[in-house]
Amino acid sequence: MSILTVTFSLLVISISQTSAGDWLHDFDVALKQAQEKDMPLLLHFHASWCGPCHQMDQTVLRTAAVKNLFGKRVIGVKIDSDQHRHLVDRFNVRSLPSDILLTPTGTIITRTDGFQSQNVYLSFLGRGASRYEKDRRVYLARKSKLELMERKRQAEQQQEEPETEPEPQETNKTYVATNPERIGLEGYSPIALTRDRKWKKGQEEFSWPYQGITYQMASRTELEIFKADPGRYAPQLLGCDPVILNKQDRAIPGDTKYGAYYDHNLYLFVDLESREEFKKNPDRYSRTMHVLKIEQVGGSVLR
Repeated sequence: MSILTVTFSLLVISISQTSAGDWLHDFDVALKQAQEKDMPLLLHFHASWCGPCHQMDQTVLRTAAVKNLFGKRVIGVKIDSDQHRHLVDRFNVRSLPSDILLTPTGTIITRTDGFQSQNVYLSFLGRGASRYEKDRRVYLARKSKLELMERKRQAEQQQEEPETEPEPQETNKTYVATNPERIGLEGYSPIALTRDRKWKKGQEEFSWPYQGITYQMASRTELEIFKADPGRYAPQLLGCDPVILNKQDRAIPGDTKYGAYYDHNLYLFVDLESREEFKKNPDRYSRTMHVLKIEQVGGSVLR
């Protein structure tokens, strides 16, 4: 565990052509496949000049044990770091080879750096895929329950007011963007915070709504970066404390003074005690999927 101080204290937690059996070489194509199949996306960053990359490619990446997972549990794509610098910057790759496992919506599940033996690499992939599959089952069960309750509510409403058309049901896999009236991170730029670990005030002219919350960037360049991938920079769980959400099923906004980075995702906590609890078992609090709406933020028990 290491703490970076930049105006406030920030805890950085570091953990640290397509068919089954083949590596892809186009990120966009691979991401689309991962979304269509609802599977994690494996990114392998390499370079032609990297000796360990060549060694790992020959002894690990080309083996049947690894490639047999493709199309069954993960979608794999190789990324030449010299040809795709925007992806290197986007995923904060600092060494080669480097592997990152993403959800189909782009959230980092886990990552590893440096040469990995076949056994270690298979363990890395197996744990990450299992984690996503477990989270997906939990999410679908909760979503099914909420949809059933919503259908029941709509049926009761139709009996009382038969002329009223039912509202469309929520079908998104992530959080719901509703009324973007809230200012996220107290107006600080999420780009400067995530990329540079600096608290820099954003400007209203460089604002962008995401999941019902408006975030303010410090420049037009930051705005374009945020618009391209807001999920990478915005706080997780709509900025709500993951410990309270997990234990009490209450959506309580966290404080910017108590921010924690885990797997390169930002979480906010109500106080130091809650953040310390998160440190003890971050997987427990960060991996549970919640169907959360912005109007639920503020303390009400989620139903």
